[in-house]
Amino acid sequence: MPTIFILGITGYIGGAVAVGFKRTFPDYEFVALVRNEQSIPAVEAIGVKVVQGSHTDLDFISEQASKADIVLNAADADDLDLTKAILAGLKNTTIGKTPILIHTSGTGLAMGAPTGNFDPTTKVLNDNEVADIRNIPDTAYHRNVDLEIFEANTAGYASTYIIAPSTIYGTGDGPVNRISQQIPTLIKAALKHKQAVYVGDGTNQWDNVYIGDLVELYIIVAKLAVSELVPAAKVDSFTKFFWGSVDTHTWGDIARQIGIALKKKGLIETSEAKSVPYSDEFIAVATTSRTIADRSRKNGWTPQGPLLNETIPETIDLVVGN
Repeated sequence: MPTIFILGITGYIGGAVAVGFKRTFPDYEFVALVRNEQSIPAVEAIGVKVVQGSHTDLDFISEQASKADIVLNAADADDLDLTKAILAGLKNTTIGKTPILIHTSGTGLAMGAPTGNFDPTTKVLNDNEVADIRNIPDTAYHRNVDLEIFEANTAGYASTYIIAPSTIYGTGDGPVNRISQQIPTLIKAALKHKQAVYVGDGTNQWDNVYIGDLVELYIIVAKLAVSELVPAAKVDSFTKFFWGSVDTHTWGDIARQIGIALKKKGLIETSEAKSVPYSDEFIAVATTSRTIADRSRKNGWTPQGPLLNETIPETIDLVVGN
């Protein structure tokens, strides 16, 4: 029986994708690395075998990767040592064919300066334009990890794919964490300041994607990965990169929507949003990041989820409830 080894299954993305993969690939055995012993029962409850360990157990991770047909890494887009351990395992595969890696990066790759203001010089990066992906600066967020993965594919010992989601929203259906990061960051900041907040003039832009639509993209890429192994094809590494981006928002607009929803729920006294100085907690909501997922759509991705603003009240309930 072929095996899928998952890192990050207790996280928002990894958990939701694991549930989607279980539904799509019933003939695979699923194995997941879990760090926290308290999370093990929830992971096992969805039919996944647990191996307990941390992201610093590099030899153990290499061993697990060496036995897998597919490795899904949704654990940490910036952990280079973890990525190298996975690749070392794939290089020493025991399955008798080329193993597959599906890695989670992010549109932080395209981030500009954290000013909170729209930058008209911002380049919109298209995943179907190979030069756009090839020319991302080496200094960009996540890039050092992504380059290792591209190199592994070029070397030929693993077939590697990278999915880079934008702002993810909506409630996940994974076994542990079902809440995203960026929207809850602004909700928590609003509760802290007793008013919705944004950085600069709030005109900085990001793209976004509903969690259910993102899961469907992972499924499409996984099916593509399996199909491209038979027959084996030499594919340019930079053509195996997919943005997870659908619509575009400004963070000022999102802050105002959060303010309206919090006021309606009686959690703050004003619905108006205000500008606050930049601090590190706002890094992902003070920048601009623009991407177009043409390659994703070219491969059959048809996002159908609700709009971001439609999910804000539910996300507030989850944040407050936690």
